[in-house]
Amino acid sequence: MTIQTLDRTSRWEADASFRQPSELQPLVLSLRLILKQIDDEYERERDKLSQTLPDTCVKDRPLVLLKARRLGRRESDVRDLAVLIGQL
Repeated sequence: MTIQTLDRTSRWEADASFRQPSELQPLVLSLRLILKQIDDEYERERDKLSQTLPDTCVKDRPLVLLKARRLGRRESDVRDLAVLIGQL
């Protein structure tokens, strides 16, 4: 599991040495892989909750919290990916 912190400055914006497209490509691929892992984990957990909890009114809150956690985990990586793609 990856632990991410949210801040106002992208970690790639702060480092000017990542300006060459050949250096950015591995970073873009890495961020895309991280996002896919987050999404895959979300799908597995959502399916597990959907199968385990008995009815819809009991499922609603855990599913909303799970989705919010997923979006929070993705936020900084999506922002960093947009910055990197903008530099290619």
